[in-house]
Formats: sequence, C-alpha cells, structure tokens
Amino acid sequence: MVSDLKSLVLVALVCIALSPAAGAQGIIAPGAGPINQSMAGASTAASVDFGSSYWNPATLSGLEQDEALIGASLIIPSIHFSSAQRAGAIGGLLPPTNRYGTSRSDSGVASSPAVGASWKLAPDSPVTFGVGLFGVAGGGVNFAGSYTTPVLGPRHPPNFFGVGPVFSNIAFLQIKPMVSVQVTDRLAVGFAPQIYTGQATLTPAFFAPGPRDQFGVPTFPAGTNARPVWGAGFELGMVYNVNEAWNLGFSYRSPGWMGKVKYNANNPDLSSRSIAMQMGLPAVYSWGVAYKGIERLLVDMDLRYIDYANTPLLGDSVRDGGLNWKGVFAVATGLQYQLTDRLTMRGGYLYNTNPINSTQTLENIQAPGIITNTLSMGGSYRLTENVMASAAWVHGFRNAIEGPIAQLPGTSTRLDAQVDSLVFGVTLQFGVKRKSPGSRPTDTVALAAPSHVAGTESAP
Repeated sequence: MVSDLKSLVLVALVCIALSPAAGAQGIIAPGAGPINQSMAGASTAASVDFGSSYWNPATLSGLEQDEALIGASLIIPSIHFSSAQRAGAIGGLLPPTNRYGTSRSDSGVASSPAVGASWKLAPDSPVTFGVGLFGVAGGGVNFAGSYTTPVLGPRHPPNFFGVGPVFSNIAFLQIKPMVSVQVTDRLAVGFAPQIYTGQATLTPAFFAPGPRDQFGVPTFPAGTNARPVWGAGFELGMVYNVNEAWNLGFSYRSPGWMGKVKYNANNPDLSSRSIAMQMGLPAVYSWGVAYKGIERLLVDMDLRYIDYANTPLLGDSVRDGGLNWKGVFAVATGLQYQLTDRLTMRGGYLYNTNPINSTQTLENIQAPGIITNTLSMGGSYRLTENVMASAAWVHGFRNAIEGPIAQLPGTSTRLDAQVDSLVFGVTLQFGVKRKSPGSRPTDTVALAAPSHVAGTESAP
C-alpha cells in the first residue's frame, strides 16, 4: 500500500502552475474591471465598457467614445483542506490510530489588473483599435504542515507518510491588442491576438520526483527557480444589432499555447537538476444576448463553454500526470440601470459547472477551482462628463467536494473554497461622441453645466 501512496503523490498537485487562489469557471477569470465584473462578466453581446472586450473584442465598436480603463481587483480567498485516515488503513497495521485534521490555506490577498484603452483614428472610421492588459489567472495556496492532517503530515514512516506543507504562488497576464470593424450598420466583427506571460512558484514540485530516501519514498525538489513562461492564442468575435432592443454576440477564444515551465532545481545532495512541466489554457466559446429596449436599463446574458477536457495538463488523465478536468458550462446574467445622470448601479450572477471530479480531491488540492455560484454587484459615479469612478464586490459562494482515494484505502479528503473580490477602477472617455447600433444605452446623458459657470447663473 505504501507503493500506491507513492504513485498517488507523483500525480497529485501538478496543477499548481495554473491554480488561482480560488475561482469560478475553474482557472479562468470571470471578468475584467469593476463594471464588467459587477455584471458577472456578462458582456459578449453588449458594449458596457472597455472591460467588455475581455470576452469579445467586437464590443469595442459599440463604445460611445474613445475610452481608457485603469482597474484592479483585490482577491481574498478562504480555502480549507481536510483529510481522514482510519487506523489500519495501510496493510491492516498503519496508522496505529484514527487521524483527522483540517488546514486552512494562508493565501493572503492577491491582486489582478485590468488596464487598457480603445480609440478610432478618425471619428467616422469604421475601425476601432484597442489594447488591454488583463489578469487571466493568479493567486496560490499555502497549507502548513500538520501532524493531525494525514496528507499534510511529516514523512516519518511507519507512523506518518504525509507530504508536509504545500505552497504555490502564480501570476499570469494576458496582453491583448484588438481591432473591431463595423462592417454594416448592424454587424461588428473583432479580432485579437493574445499573448500570455507569467511565472509559477511551487514547493514541493510533485510532478518531478527525485531520488528515493532511506525509506524508499521519492524526494521532491522545490519549483522556485523559474524564468517567465510565454504563450500565445487569438480571439474572434462578433456583435449583431437585431434592432433597437436586442443584440446578439459570439466569440471564440483559442487555446492558449504555452511553453514549458522550466525550473533550475536540485537533488537532495544539492547537485543541479533541471525539471519542466507542460501547461496550457483552454479554448472558450461564448454566446450572448442583450436587451436594451427599456430606457436606462441593460440586461445581458452570456453562455460559455470552457474546454478544459482538451487542455494540456488540466484535461490529461491522472495516469498521464494530468488532472482529468471536465469541460465547464457557465451562464452569466448581468443588469445595469442608470439611476441618475451621474449614478449607475449594476448586479450579476454567474453559475458554472464544476470541472473537478469529487474522487480526485487530493490531486486538485492546489487547484481549488470548485466554486459554482458567484454573486456580484457594484456601481459607477460620473465625476465629470468624461471621468467615471467604479467599484464592485464579487462573492464566490463556498463549495466543497469530497471523496475516497482509491489508491489509499480508508482515507478520505475534503476541499472547500470561497472567494471575495473588491474591484476598483476609473474610466476615462475622450474624443468625439458617437452612437453606434450596439452602444450601451446608459451613462450617455450629458451632465448639466454647474450654475456657477459664466453665463448660466439665474437672474436675481
């Protein structure tokens, strides 16, 4: 049975290179910027703001002006890992007593940027350009070692066969130049090459077992000395204005073809060793419908499919060193209502299926992408006619998976996670105003001139 445990450890936790602190839709961020995230990321068919281009570059054609976004998220996860092992589970003799324990990940607060701008070279041009920098995956886990939590226990055979403390920290960014063309009065199409870059730090590196120790158990190096990894992909999108009340949208984000993550590691005697791990990002299909037939109101609904099943590492079988994740369906619904000329309120709800099989909890300890229900709300206040401040709160409700471990009889595991995000940003609008068929119906009312401006004072 000890050999089975060794095999289990070899395939466990390899998901570190893509693991966020905890998130909906698996590892893919649900939105970008405070406006887009306050509507649960629903934006495939509506040009709500520049952040809408995170899901569909064609929405740039519907913006009412040239626009810049400066935004960031603070991500606060709460992740717990529990494991139990009954006495005599290994060979009928070990461990000598029942064991059960829970560890909380000391992940801290992660951050994710959303920065970019869109512009036309001429007011009457059908072409809109844009460039964005978005956080696409990030965060980590930090589980302390524990004598009471079997999996996180020390390696002291024959009483303890744990892997000790587990740590990960990653940050991956998406650099996204974009172009959107208003082909007809009703149809806009967009294209965006995508560049990915980031780093992943992990210890131990369970995907690269080293020499066995005196007990015959493999050792594991630290995956810390790594250079940045780069990757590429592309996105195609369209928005079709059916009439004054309805928009339809679609986008396809290609797989993110990534290079290997390479580490300069070492053996137990500190001799040099090189290790590497292949990774990738999933293809995403998005469909959207938006209703804007009521003054000051916008309703948008997105349906997405995220193809984890055909993604390197994430979709590979456990036998091949992967995580065996399933594809994910997600439905995001967002509402926006302009209360006054200055104040706009928003809300949204995201539901997605869980990509992780419950019987593989241990293998996914460092990728707790199990949240399935996310509520968001926020608002914007127009400081001037061209400057708007926005904020949002996003709450991923706690979800848990649990199950036995086939390779280790008598052992069960449980993983639960929730996440809260605080999102802030400033939108700057400039240039000549335009009114395209797909433009948003809110935030377009010009502000009245202050009474103190020369020539506007009321007569005494």
